[in-house]
Amino acid sequence: MIKISVRDIPSNGLDIDQSIPKEGIGLSSEEADIRSLLNVKARLEKINNVIIADTHIKAEFGYMCARCLQELHSTEERSYKFNFDIDPNTEYIDLGEEIRQEIIMANPARILCNNDCKGICPKCGVNLNTEKCKCT
Repeated sequence: MIKISVRDIPSNGLDIDQSIPKEGIGLSSEEADIRSLLNVKARLEKINNVIIADTHIKAEFGYMCARCLQELHSTEERSYKFNFDIDPNTEYIDLGEEIRQEIIMANPARILCNNDCKGICPKCGVNLNTEKCKCT
């Protein structure tokens, strides 16, 4: 979790720079294949009854090709802007939960290693991108 106390955000804003494991924001391996620490940088500003969080994350994401099952990975950077409505009773905001939801929503339902991926043979299971199938 990246919980920030509302009282800790000064009038000139607050900068956050943390590296945390995916479990630190409640992400499971089923929700997202993240293979590195999440580097989270954020600038928080309190304006009236709203906290604005300009957030930037960087991490290595893993994927599997939907056709040939080849493992893929890429270092990705993503930016988000969150607004948190606050009132006098608000003690903290949870930036981690917002990031978690955005990562889940951005996860592609289907990814291909390339658009011309030939997949695997349904009979022998050979990767048709790298080998010729001997099935008839």
